[in-house]
Amino acid sequence: LFIARLVHLHRCRQRFCRAKCRESLMWRLRCRSPAFGGLSRRVAHRWQSSQAEVRGKHVPIGEAGSGYYSDHTKGCYDVVDKATPMMLEACRSALAQRQQRKAMESAEPFVICDYGCADAGTSLPMMRKLVRMVREAEPSTPIVLVYEDQPQNDWSSVFNRISGDIPSVGGFGEATLEKGITEEHENVSVFATGVSFYQRNLPEGFADLMFSATAMHWLKTVPKPMPDLLHSCMAEPGSPEDLEYEAAALDDWKCILEHRAHELKPGGVFGVVSFSKTPEGYFLGRSSHVKESMHAHFLDIWRSFAQTGLITNDEFVATNFPMRYRSLEEYLAPFGGDVAPSADADFPVVGATAGGLSTSGRFEGLRVVGAVYGEVRCPYHVRWMNEGDQSSAEAKKAHAEHYVPTTRTWSNSTFEMGLSRSRTPEDRAAIVERLFQAYTDVVAARPGENCMDYEHVYMAIQKE
Repeated sequence: LFIARLVHLHRCRQRFCRAKCRESLMWRLRCRSPAFGGLSRRVAHRWQSSQAEVRGKHVPIGEAGSGYYSDHTKGCYDVVDKATPMMLEACRSALAQRQQRKAMESAEPFVICDYGCADAGTSLPMMRKLVRMVREAEPSTPIVLVYEDQPQNDWSSVFNRISGDIPSVGGFGEATLEKGITEEHENVSVFATGVSFYQRNLPEGFADLMFSATAMHWLKTVPKPMPDLLHSCMAEPGSPEDLEYEAAALDDWKCILEHRAHELKPGGVFGVVSFSKTPEGYFLGRSSHVKESMHAHFLDIWRSFAQTGLITNDEFVATNFPMRYRSLEEYLAPFGGDVAPSADADFPVVGATAGGLSTSGRFEGLRVVGAVYGEVRCPYHVRWMNEGDQSSAEAKKAHAEHYVPTTRTWSNSTFEMGLSRSRTPEDRAAIVERLFQAYTDVVAARPGENCMDYEHVYMAIQKE
């Protein structure tokens, strides 16, 4: 009966029926596995990791076409700026490969793809530099920019930013409009794909450069419900929740790499900036610079809502971030996991001069040029500590209201998805609004001890 249901699930094309089949199969796995009661833990894990990706994990907030995400995520400009030397060196390497195969003479397009682009604002300063470098080296070459994100992404903002209709400037200075990238350079084409980066997006051997910042930590789905936690970064190392997320994240990372390996041209480079958990236990919103943790506050506030009856206990349990902040070793695991000092000193940020690590192994024809931990300070916190009126309650409140939206741009949809569909959309939105108001109050009370410092792994991965 189990096999029959599995075959039926594979063949069935009706969404409602497939959901019922999955529910039945998962019940049988729980009854038979040792992790749940019978089948091997490995089989149970393979079933979970093979499920289709959950849609709508990240739903943009703010007015469509306004560029809300980048305007309220100023730290990501600094994150991408830190990766820019790595990507410029990758571009030089790709241009050298193209010169050897006489790519310009054959009018072979130079293709750059940005995975998990959001509204394209935070990567646009870097993208301008890459396009200028390519155009200087190959004046007549067609340049193709491909932006990838979910179907519900704010695609209007992507094209508004690329065309120069809205500004794309980091920091806190006055925003100014720049000429659109397609106006500044001739023969530049821009495309968008709403296909997940867990699937093939480009033809075989199509891309010269790939880039992704703060996106690859999103998993296909929540691998294991965590009844007492919201995010796996809060799980005790070695706990069942931690191990389950680590295993699922490894499978998902391999899936991502396999598709990118097919899409890259020989010699092409995939530059990755992805959230991490450091050996010291630091992660997004928890660092050596502050005493308090953003994710700990989210957990405490959401739990208090359950305790006071604002949300149900089932809703609290259902709220889990489908994310994994991997360690450096986890990112290198598909390549063999044997880390050694990187021999590629010419790759800034990730090379030997920056203390970068590499691996001797290969995965699907990819090799790690270099990988290193990197921290970027929360610009809101830095500004407050340097310029804020520490004695003014009004200034503290204004700082908190300015800072908290940067924590909401990526987390809002997770809290809304955790709430019951029996609630009206207005009710769900009101509850989430109360969550972020409560967090705003926490930050306003202790602005010096709360921030969203960024902890990443920076990686350069090359196709041989």
